[in-house]
Amino acid sequence: MTAVTHWTGREARALREALRLSIRDFAGRLGVAARTISNWEAGGTDIRPRPDMQAILDTALARASVAERERFSHLLSGTAEPDVDVLTPSPEPDTRLPALTADDLGKITAALEDARHYFDGDVVAQFRERLRALGREDGSWGPRTALPAALGLVGAVDRSARTIRPELRRDLLGVGARAAEFTGWLYRDAGGRTQASYWRDRATEWAQEAGDLAMQGYVLLRKSQAAWDDRDAPRMLTLSRAVQEGPWQVPARVRAEAAQQEARAQAMLGARLPAIQAKLHEAENLLHGSGEPDADELGAAYVFPLFCVQAALCYCEAGEPERALESHARWQAYHGFSRRDRAYFLALMGTSLARAGQPEEAARVGLAAYDTASDVNSSRIRAELRRLAGVLRRGTERPLAVQRLFDTVRSWTR
Repeated sequence: MTAVTHWTGREARALREALRLSIRDFAGRLGVAARTISNWEAGGTDIRPRPDMQAILDTALARASVAERERFSHLLSGTAEPDVDVLTPSPEPDTRLPALTADDLGKITAALEDARHYFDGDVVAQFRERLRALGREDGSWGPRTALPAALGLVGAVDRSARTIRPELRRDLLGVGARAAEFTGWLYRDAGGRTQASYWRDRATEWAQEAGDLAMQGYVLLRKSQAAWDDRDAPRMLTLSRAVQEGPWQVPARVRAEAAQQEARAQAMLGARLPAIQAKLHEAENLLHGSGEPDADELGAAYVFPLFCVQAALCYCEAGEPERALESHARWQAYHGFSRRDRAYFLALMGTSLARAGQPEEAARVGLAAYDTASDVNSSRIRAELRRLAGVLRRGTERPLAVQRLFDTVRSWTR
């Protein structure tokens, strides 16, 4: 494989052209602004991307196909002509996805610099603690705040894994797998589906090298949940069953969530209510029998109030909005959800209210969720509010709250 000791703007451009990506698409793959790529390329050999991006460019090259790496070598040596289409100027990335600013890149650089000091102590424990801290911050402030540090963490893991003592490498990659999955989650919440998919795949790769079967099964659950964003019921179904039936030995809470996910997919595919309820009962029994979770255990956040939210989704998809509202009522007194998650669940409850013939209350709940969606830049909340507006448009009633919700949703696309 072609190796790069230090990336410059010239080499970054050669990689982009070898991958046959526009500036916009290459920026999206790396998770930076398109203007950042343009500045690198304009500087040629005089511009060297920051240390944080060196690791990300290394990763992009490592994942290239054999043909793409050969094309990269030829472009660097001047023996191949670039493709015309990738040199065509392209617009900036979708502003809903938080492109990284210079300040953000500085934070990532700081995280990579800090990693050098981790080797004075327990490197794996240091990375694990940093990941815990990021998880706590995410629910309060959203992906815009957490992404730079998360990218810095996975970049530091990637670099450190090359030099760490062999006996620690597998443990480090185990933490890296969780960090990569978390990074994928942040991109999913921000609306960056391509980046989210990339980091989930990276999580699987590191989990395989670490010998962590449970993490491999957990990533399948996260892929099933991402399929919900697209309402891709067949994919949700097969992935959730793979979690339950594979050799993963996942914790009971993960199996419980996978069973609930299967119930939701069944409802979307038109299964009869008794079959859906049977799967929900299976999930509930697994959850109740799981005991108190360790904070670091996979699926530790899957608590009974969250099960109630997801059961409500199953009933709503099954055409039982009144049952869905009964289930929604069971989680509202719970104060353990982050402000971002609570707003997302309110948006989902709004759809149940709308389908139950309560348009004004549905719109009121949706507007309450909107305020948080704006604060934390959650693409998922906005997507659910668009779906809620779509359901409300089918009705004949147009209370003032409903019109306000319509105006709010329209304002996002202006």
